[in-house]
Amino acid sequence: MRIEERIAMKTRQQGYSLIEVLVAIAITSVVLLTVLTLFYMGRRNVYSGKQTTYANSIGTRILEDLSTMSADDLLANFVIDDNTPLSTVTLSPVPGAAGGKIDFTSSILRNTDTIDNTTEAWTSTAGPADGYLTNWKKYLDPSKLTGATVGIIITPRAPTNLVNGQPAVAPITTAQFTKVRVYIAWDEAANRRRYAFFDTTKVRSY
Repeated sequence: MRIEERIAMKTRQQGYSLIEVLVAIAITSVVLLTVLTLFYMGRRNVYSGKQTTYANSIGTRILEDLSTMSADDLLANFVIDDNTPLSTVTLSPVPGAAGGKIDFTSSILRNTDTIDNTTEAWTSTAGPADGYLTNWKKYLDPSKLTGATVGIIITPRAPTNLVNGQPAVAPITTAQFTKVRVYIAWDEAANRRRYAFFDTTKVRSY
């Protein structure tokens, strides 16, 4: 073997150059970062899916309770009459909503955040301890939903009386139909509030 060939072989056996090592490290770092990101996103999606499934199960139970109520039962169970003030109910922050919030005009809010020992707080003639919201609050397992709230937004409407093309606000006790939106809200993570919504309607029969 010629001397030149031996020198070339010896040079090749000395290892990688610094540039080659740096390039290899950079490529490995990019691959590892991508893999770790996929693991993190996958874990977060699975966790979010579990929370949403649990919230949906609560919403389904609440709709079942509401399905047994007539329009008059709804008012009685949530201590509502024509003297109950209507206002704009705002939910925020709601991901995906315009401006991060949803407004419900001329509505009444009842939620589990304001349960206390007063008559107005809770539902049914049996007293606050046996009220619907009191019982719904028991569904909110803090180990599954952090900072969770159950609420209902009650909106009376008169579809035969239109104002600007929309059903007019009607006295709650005589409204032709009452829209009821149930929501479950919870903190999926810091600074990230999630909502699950469920809708039903009570029609008054004359």
